[in-house]
Amino acid sequence: MIFWWVTALLLLAGLAVWAITFWNRRAMRKSPVLVANSSYMDRIPSFLRAQRTARAVRVLQVGIAVLGVIAASVLSGRIATEHIETPDFASRDIVLCLDVSGSMYEYDTEILQTFAEMVDGFEGERVALSIFNSTSRTVFPLTNDYDLIHRELSEGAEAIDFDEFGYRLGTRDYDDDKVSKYVEFVEGTRGIPDEASIVPDGLASCGQLFDRAEEDRSRSIIFATDNEVNGTPIFTLEEAADSVARRDITLYTFFPGAYECGTDCLTELKTATEDHDGVLYQSTDPDAIPSIIQEIQRTQAAAMGATPTVVRTDHPGFAFVLTFLTLVGVIALGWRAR
Repeated sequence: MIFWWVTALLLLAGLAVWAITFWNRRAMRKSPVLVANSSYMDRIPSFLRAQRTARAVRVLQVGIAVLGVIAASVLSGRIATEHIETPDFASRDIVLCLDVSGSMYEYDTEILQTFAEMVDGFEGERVALSIFNSTSRTVFPLTNDYDLIHRELSEGAEAIDFDEFGYRLGTRDYDDDKVSKYVEFVEGTRGIPDEASIVPDGLASCGQLFDRAEEDRSRSIIFATDNEVNGTPIFTLEEAADSVARRDITLYTFFPGAYECGTDCLTELKTATEDHDGVLYQSTDPDAIPSIIQEIQRTQAAAMGATPTVVRTDHPGFAFVLTFLTLVGVIALGWRAR
């Protein structure tokens, strides 16, 4: 309720009117007029029923009138809910950049599933998905078609849930349809034979997905990789991060851990990310992705000068209907008691 004080004043006014009316009626009350030979009327059933009906109508009139005053007072106080909106959500571009090498399949599944669930809460953000191994593939470019985004992320999460190492060793078995979905999803990410997880080149490719360079938009990359490079990249990780930073793209790195290179992979990734004012999340918990999204929405809105505004939505329906019905009730009972 926005104007609660209006409701309070109207209720006090109603109480004051009732008190004045009550005391005036007592002051003006006259002695009863005695009518001879009328005592027999108290024994007439129709007369007794009429008295009871009149008393019930008066009580009901008072009750409905009180309810009407309360409903009208509440309606005058403006029943509304409030929420805060940041007006430039539509100016956000987010590229989800995933390492789809064999060691990342478990984490990629959780990330894609979590991101697909969060899409319903977006309000205008454009999202893209790029995956890489030895080469990169754009699954879908920047778009705010949330039906397409949700479908592609959900199907991608299902397809990438595939233990390729186990399948090749014979310790994991999948039906032909599952194998086909996995092969189709990662198609185009193995363009260089005998190389895998070329992380710097993957990051550089993700940075190329941002269009509308002339517009003032917030640009972010969610970069998920274990940074275990098996090959010869064109860029170093520092060079790739430089190319991203030069385009005013904020880097949010998700590091789930590494199988072989240990702390060296983490140190290199952390340095490249934080030296360019990015943020690294070191966690195997998919809840890190919602945290990244919240950080993007909070910091990027501030960086672009977005001013959160309070949006009020009125809900007068119930109080209005109740006020109208009580008014009709008072009129109907008044007609009945005339």
